[in-house]
Amino acid sequence: MSEQAPQTYPRLPLARFNKLINLTMSRLFASYGHNITREQEVILRELHRLDGVNQVDLAFRTGQDRNNLSRTLALLENKGLIHRDVCHLDKRNTRVFISDEGRALHAKAYRVIDEYRRILFKDFTQQEIDDFSETIQRLIRNLADFVGQETPAQNAKPNPCRKLVGAKQRSRKAAPHPTTEA
Repeated sequence: MSEQAPQTYPRLPLARFNKLINLTMSRLFASYGHNITREQEVILRELHRLDGVNQVDLAFRTGQDRNNLSRTLALLENKGLIHRDVCHLDKRNTRVFISDEGRALHAKAYRVIDEYRRILFKDFTQQEIDDFSETIQRLIRNLADFVGQETPAQNAKPNPCRKLVGAKQRSRKAAPHPTTEA
């Protein structure tokens, strides 16, 4: 029986990569005159896609821990970009809604994200971009499986305040656009 050589794994400089993403996004947002951070934009993007989401689910969907998310939501609320509704039946259930001002800023910020993607994937073929995206998704699945992370749908609990949402908020539909992570 022959022994197989141990598999070697690449060093993943993800902390540096993430820092460069944040720096690039900050510079791009500033160059367009947007007073917003990458984390704030991710929240607006998710709310644009799924307005009225529960704050706990929003934390999961954006990858932010609940404490940081709560602080970021307070900043966005002070800027008039979102509003939160606390369910009177269950004070722990807070739903988050994007305001008209938040939608307008999201639309402007999305143009910045398009430029960011052009910078990030400069000199990549479409096949390389697709392969990279699939590889990242596989890595995420592997780690999520290891830590036993559930999806928001698996973790969903009945929402006693769902019927209390105003008709205007219920009928809002987000304009379709790609929602790939920045």
